[in-house]
Amino acid sequence: MLGSLTDRVPLTTAALTVLALSALYALARFSPSSRIHNHCQALQAGGWWADAAALVWQPQGCTLKQYKYADVARCLQRPLGAGANGSYALFVGDSTVRNKFYAWARLIDPDLAAQSEEDGKVHADISVRWPGEPGVAAMFHWDPFLSSNTTAQVLRGAYNETLPQPRVLLMGAGTWFLRRPAESGGTVGWRRAIDTAVQRLAASRRPDARAIADHVYLSPVTHVVPDKLTPERRAVLDPEAIHWMNAYLQAADLPVLSSWSDMERTRPDATLDGLHYSRAFEDVAINVLLNRVCNRDTISPRPPFRTTCCFEYPPPVRFVTAYAALTLLLIPALLYVRARRPTLALLRVVPGADTLRQLGVFGAILLLMYVCDRTPLFEKLQKHFVGWVFAALSLASLAAGAATWQHADKTGAFLGRAQTDEWKGWMQLVILAYHLMNASGVAAIYNPVRVLVAMYLYMTGYGHCCYFYSKRDYGLRRLTAVLLRTNVLAVGLAYVMGTSYMDYYFAPLSSIWVLIVWLTMRIAPAANYTRLVWAKLAASACVFSAVNRWHLWPFALLERLGVSWSEREWEFRFGTDIFIVYVGMATALLVLQHGQQLQAHPRWPQLRRWAILAAALGLPLYFYFELTRESKFEYNKWHPYIAPVPVLSFVVLRNATEYLRSHSSSMFRSAGLISLELFIAQFHLFLAADTKAVLVLVDSRLWFVNLFFTTMVFVAMCRLLGSASGAITAWLMAPVSPEPESADVIPMAELPHAPERPRALDRLAADPSLPARIAQGLARARILDNLALRWALGLALLIALNNHYY
Repeated sequence: MLGSLTDRVPLTTAALTVLALSALYALARFSPSSRIHNHCQALQAGGWWADAAALVWQPQGCTLKQYKYADVARCLQRPLGAGANGSYALFVGDSTVRNKFYAWARLIDPDLAAQSEEDGKVHADISVRWPGEPGVAAMFHWDPFLSSNTTAQVLRGAYNETLPQPRVLLMGAGTWFLRRPAESGGTVGWRRAIDTAVQRLAASRRPDARAIADHVYLSPVTHVVPDKLTPERRAVLDPEAIHWMNAYLQAADLPVLSSWSDMERTRPDATLDGLHYSRAFEDVAINVLLNRVCNRDTISPRPPFRTTCCFEYPPPVRFVTAYAALTLLLIPALLYVRARRPTLALLRVVPGADTLRQLGVFGAILLLMYVCDRTPLFEKLQKHFVGWVFAALSLASLAAGAATWQHADKTGAFLGRAQTDEWKGWMQLVILAYHLMNASGVAAIYNPVRVLVAMYLYMTGYGHCCYFYSKRDYGLRRLTAVLLRTNVLAVGLAYVMGTSYMDYYFAPLSSIWVLIVWLTMRIAPAANYTRLVWAKLAASACVFSAVNRWHLWPFALLERLGVSWSEREWEFRFGTDIFIVYVGMATALLVLQHGQQLQAHPRWPQLRRWAILAAALGLPLYFYFELTRESKFEYNKWHPYIAPVPVLSFVVLRNATEYLRSHSSSMFRSAGLISLELFIAQFHLFLAADTKAVLVLVDSRLWFVNLFFTTMVFVAMCRLLGSASGAITAWLMAPVSPEPESADVIPMAELPHAPERPRALDRLAADPSLPARIAQGLARARILDNLALRWALGLALLIALNNHYY
């Protein structure tokens, strides 16, 4: 039934339908109010525990920033290293607010905060200063009834040198009103105190009034767990009364952090005494407050935007606006003109209709990624690792691959095309699950995924070495086509999304290794067919290892040209897999030079059995080795030398029999054909925030439903991108041939006995327009057919765009 449905409804049609419905749903919920569409209100109002055990809090539709000391200092508008005249945060209330104060203080000075807690200051004022300086960073004022003279002074905005105006004010009370009703007036007294606060806050908003603070928030009355309360507290802390008090706060015109109530209500195990919550819990709670208060001051307006809660996305730069106009206006207009007036002379310099359509598809998908990842239209979720979900996704992919296992290669060749496409496909699915589940922090998963990247590069060395050895084609045309196909999507996204080309690291990494393989085989090509080829491989490995180790990459030149790439990141990426490409080249040379002799050797069956046995031992030995490393950072030191073991072991086992070589999974092959697009497009379409968050197209609470529909859209768009990238590459590589002479001038028919026409009119009818004449002149000169000139012009254009718009 499912198969017949997929036959009737193509993937692209289904994906576009889902995308259209998702966009309509998002637009219906979208609000022009920045406080709403930037999720400030949602951050303050509620959320849920994405991972209760790990205390991962998920606000509705946005991602949180994890605050540290430097961030808090920047938020309080106090430069690092400044003197004592810095702003501070003021906390007023009971013991539950005091715990929030300690959570804030731990970010400023963990040792001092811990000492203050150990000193046993319970019903007293407390302050924490900036480390090594006299300036106050945070202050707590004990006032469980919100009735002290200091609280009244704060609410009037009557500050002085003793009590300066704070940047952040947090107030909260409630449980003491229930514990001591005779002294406080109970819930009636509490409501009177809240009404006073409402009036004071309303008065402070008048233009001529004194401000209370830049940011004022109220803490809800703490949710209690009766079973854990002492008998004395259980008798007076009525959950129904607390619920009523929080409902009253919600109805009042007060900035209440209601999300704290949701946190407490859904994590009753986080409190030991039923009233006060753990340090780790309070750290998460205060981080929500910091995101509400500080995100606009601490988040850079330049991408990537890894924090989306209470953050205003910047408007698109001029390049994006121009690109949108080109895609949505100019390309459709050219298609219309080409269909209605195909003989128009100007169209000779315009791509054909098929190419224009592919350019339109490519541009539209890039703009879709921009809307998904650079605007607040679609929600984003935080990533967190859940072991059983990662295992389930991996097993589901494996089962789908096994279900589509079929005969695919009649020749049964070693590392045939069907097999390598399958290889790239299942690896890319694992990498997608790895990024989706934020598994990089799990060394047992991170280390094998590093091997998957090495496998890609092994295939790069093997495949290109086979081509150069067999075809003896070292010209620029094939090299240029490969590099264009590899980079057209990554370069396009770098400019549209405002990111760095290095962020899509597989494209530059694959490109440099293609160039290295080409250069290694291009120099002294006759030696490729002698034993000297092994010396060439060794020399190439030594040279580029030295370049990477001694920091000889031309990053200084790039800086002078206005291109800022991370040298440290590049050297890590290149150096981690520095030898595996040469292992792939060596495999190719052995197969091409000695494959037939080896198979004809009388000891080949014995050698084959020993190789299979070694491979069968190699994989478990590798996993034992990587699992016993102290950390992934320790493993990274070993990876360049240990990676060939699992790679070659897999190659031997996958090609162990004729049956295995001739069969493969069609689903994995399909994924392998668009593996490049799957890897690069995941940054902004499958995921968000440049892979640091999860894109939401359906509903943020329906994680698996959203995953299903987002994956559908993602795969369909990648298939379209693959076709469009291929067409764009072919268009860029096409020679600029001169037009036929008959196309330049179309003579007009002579009418018998017609009067002689003025020659000026003939010239106007015969001569093409100036742009057409320029294009024809360039075509006749065949200047643009020179690939070296195209390279120079293309790079100059990219550098100019980079310096002008970014």
